[in-house]
Amino acid sequence: MGDATPLYILVQLILCVSIFWVKREHVIVSLIAAMCFLPSGISIKIATLDLQAVRLLAICGIIRVLADGNRKRSDFNTIDKLFFSYQIIGFFIYVFASDDFSHAFIYKCGKAVDSIFLYIVLRYSIQSKEDILLAVKSFAVCVFVLIPFVMVEYFFEYNMFTLLGRDTIDIRGGEVRATATFSHAILFGSFAVALMPMFYALRKYGQTTLSNGSLICCFFIVIACSSSGPIIALAATVFFMAFFKWREKGKLLFWSIVTSSLFIHFVRESPIWHLLYVRISVKASSTGYHRYLLIEAAIKEFWNWWLVGYGESGPSWHEKYWPWTYAHFTDVTNHYLLVGVRGGVFTMFLFIVLCYKVIKNLGIASIYAEKQSEQWLWWATAVMMISHCITFLSVAYFGQIEMLLYLTIAIGALATSQNYKNSSSTLKKL
Repeated sequence: MGDATPLYILVQLILCVSIFWVKREHVIVSLIAAMCFLPSGISIKIATLDLQAVRLLAICGIIRVLADGNRKRSDFNTIDKLFFSYQIIGFFIYVFASDDFSHAFIYKCGKAVDSIFLYIVLRYSIQSKEDILLAVKSFAVCVFVLIPFVMVEYFFEYNMFTLLGRDTIDIRGGEVRATATFSHAILFGSFAVALMPMFYALRKYGQTTLSNGSLICCFFIVIACSSSGPIIALAATVFFMAFFKWREKGKLLFWSIVTSSLFIHFVRESPIWHLLYVRISVKASSTGYHRYLLIEAAIKEFWNWWLVGYGESGPSWHEKYWPWTYAHFTDVTNHYLLVGVRGGVFTMFLFIVLCYKVIKNLGIASIYAEKQSEQWLWWATAVMMISHCITFLSVAYFGQIEMLLYLTIAIGALATSQNYKNSSSTLKKL
């Protein structure tokens, strides 16, 4: 990554100032603009502070939330409790397990701003279905603007975000892997896939042109990122969107997938993760075999990380299990394992339960919504969360895409609140 350029600092300053003078519902627009157009990994350094784009905006946002005396109080529900429990418990376990207490504490404080502060600001910004639609339309506009940059990068091997400080081009196997402002090509492709259900939902609100155009743009981004993970996630996303008519059978689908997976696992000579990572590969240059080795190492080393993980030191499994490869990383290709090796099984369990509850509550909201447009909006968000969960199997989230994950969870929390209020018959089910 390069250093922050004067243009980067100017754009960052404009977005930060906008946080304080726009309406409450428009705060999300500034966050989305920063996520899409300010390169991840570049930061403004003030003394010992490392202020990345989304982090600085989260700080400005939390000040806006505290200063807004007329703000509407959001219901603190199951999703919120799970999110904060996961973040806070993970914070203390990571610091406890680290050898360098002070460095680990400072690092996790920065991550707390990126997660907890940002989530609070998102909950403050997203308080109605109209706010969700504004966010989706903002993403659609940003995707349109991004496409020319992506095309130049993909066809001419030049990243135009060099003007903001980004100075890398990702090429593997002779194929350009477009990243735009994102930290990695897989993350950029996953970002596009996750948004596609929401863009499709715009059709139900009469935004056909915007919907079709943004879907085409996202499809091109998936192709341009040249990665297997987003392509597989896209196929799964299309399947779950097509499942809309039978969403009441979601529990049956869930247990069918679990049962089928267990059956395949026990009838094959190799475990199911060998099938997922080694046999199912769209790109010849995919690092699926490394992901398979990672799962194997996590199982063999289970008793070394299950309680509190490894903290800041990391597992370093590559030195023991695949020292002959270039892949020195040991956890960034599986988000679930990253959570586990940083915070143990309990933290991983909280994270998985959080993801499950978000999907479940959004599904229930879709079933009980009166208008078909609202049904599609909630279902599209549920599929977006499913897309995240599938992508977690191939890459760990870091950088600005984490904001999209927290936004999905915040929408799930809103759906849960409205479900509690409007559907007393489902209150006990939640």
